[in-house]
Amino acid sequence: MVQNVGKVIVYASTIMATGYGLMVFTVPDEAEMRRRLDPTLLKEADRMKAQNMERQQALFDQMRQAAASDKPIWNLDELTIEKKE
Repeated sequence: MVQNVGKVIVYASTIMATGYGLMVFTVPDEAEMRRRLDPTLLKEADRMKAQNMERQQALFDQMRQAAASDKPIWNLDELTIEKKE
């Protein structure tokens, strides 16, 4: 019984290590993907990334304002959300 548990642990570890190694070897990093990308798609990706960063910054700013106010966050005025967009 103990031998079987040892074998299972060794086999499972080998399978996981092989899977991780294949993932590291085959999945490109972000720099390599950007190099392969078409210039028009690269511009679109950069535009979308900038837009997402602006939205995230607006959300963080609104969260800071809500944290500084006395009102609970669920009672925030919806107009302030729409103005930021």
